[in-house]
Amino acid sequence: MIPVVVHGAEGRMGRLVAELVDAASDCRLEALVSEPGRHIDAGRFHPRLPLLGQDRLSEILPEGGVIVDFSLAEALDGLLDQAALSGAPLVVGTTGFSAVQQEKLRDYAGSACVVQAANFSVGIPALQMLLRMLARTLPEGFDAEQVETHHRGKIDRPSGTARWLADAWRQERGADEPPPSHSQRVGGVIGDHTWTIGDHEETLVLTHRAHSRRAFLRGVLPAVRFAHATSPGLYGLHDVLKALAGQE
Repeated sequence: MIPVVVHGAEGRMGRLVAELVDAASDCRLEALVSEPGRHIDAGRFHPRLPLLGQDRLSEILPEGGVIVDFSLAEALDGLLDQAALSGAPLVVGTTGFSAVQQEKLRDYAGSACVVQAANFSVGIPALQMLLRMLARTLPEGFDAEQVETHHRGKIDRPSGTARWLADAWRQERGADEPPPSHSQRVGGVIGDHTWTIGDHEETLVLTHRAHSRRAFLRGVLPAVRFAHATSPGLYGLHDVLKALAGQE
């Protein structure tokens, strides 16, 4: 059994991750962590486990445990400080990191496995693969723009997923800047990413649409298994999916 700690357990995604781990046959939910100083007794937030503050993470982290992080960017420094005391592997779904924070995460990956993804759905890596192929294949005259739509409570604009997709296009085209990304925050929309790519003669439109928040979690358990078994390094969900394909 793989021991799992959920960091950011009070958030929408954190709650779903806890449910997912609780239902997995090869993982065991060991701890739920929120902001420093937080404490809710077992039975009030979770039937079996208390909700504890980030400042206690190093005390409660089990041997061989994997930390799954769906929190806020500003919580990263505290998370890394606590996780470093045991060198725990990380699965990171939090977005909005600064360049300095991203470098800190990269440094941490020098001594522990880190799987980082802006989106843990299966379809988003497939969309990125298609965008990379089109960016390599289409003539220079083709322009690309992205529209991403999320619920009104989403803070970052554009979304971490949108930035990740746009940067993939930029890299393949060898451009200095990514293509424009336009953000909409509307009602309870779960998550849409639509790309329009065209020139004067023809247009392609690609869309990924999440029908529920659980779509964003399909890669979490595979990422936990990967992080638990893999040597230090900074990996993406595509690395996890490649490893899965190699096992089939």
